[in-house]
Amino acid sequence: MTFIDVEAEIRACLNTIEMTADTADPKIRDMLKVQINNLDAATNTLVDELNALNEKQEQLRELLK
Repeated sequence: MTFIDVEAEIRACLNTIEMTADTADPKIRDMLKVQINNLDAATNTLVDELNALNEKQEQLRELLK
């Protein structure tokens, strides 16, 4: 599974959890929404980190030419 596939799967799961949270008891809904936001932020951080690594890799390739 590629990183893009994993990211898409995580986002799909988060969407499913969010839809479930919308029908939950308010206390549970609020807790789920916080966790969804935390996981979404973590996923964004991983994407940013991958982009930075790809940029570094490209810079290193240029240096090796």
